[in-house]
Amino acid sequence: MNKIQSMNKTMEITWLAILLALQMVLGRIHVGPSFLKVGFGFIASALIGYYFGPWKSMLVGLISDVVTNFLFPDGVFFWGFTLSAVVTGLIYGFLLYQKKPTMSRLLLTTVIAVVIVNLILNTWWVSILSQMSFQTLFWLRLGKELVFIPIQTIILVIIFKWLHYHHYA
Repeated sequence: MNKIQSMNKTMEITWLAILLALQMVLGRIHVGPSFLKVGFGFIASALIGYYFGPWKSMLVGLISDVVTNFLFPDGVFFWGFTLSAVVTGLIYGFLLYQKKPTMSRLLLTTVIAVVIVNLILNTWWVSILSQMSFQTLFWLRLGKELVFIPIQTIILVIIFKWLHYHHYA
């Protein structure tokens, strides 16, 4: 058991609040052109899932999405994207909680999250909102999402190596 997992309830709630805030901030930061924007919200989602498991990660995903849309409205609020945030928490929590964050585990987690959430669910939500064909959007988004898999995996590997080095993982 590592430092963060062995804390009391007050400390746990404090860390969840800090990581929730981090998720909200990182979720708003993007780099790259509009057709290939790389966001960083997945970092906080992975950390929450790793330290707190699927149920708390799902709850934080729900709260983060609702609060972010309330504080920083960016278009129309849509519950489908909230469901995507909850599913993301489930994936990261289920695959990372109380498990060693090896490169292969981080790659598997990233592939599952990107395919299920970004490629399937979010494409479905965009097709509903834009009234475009799911298939058309799927093929348009496929290349972009495939590019994200190694990028996100490398970022997570670097972060978890740093955490391990400092005895937080």
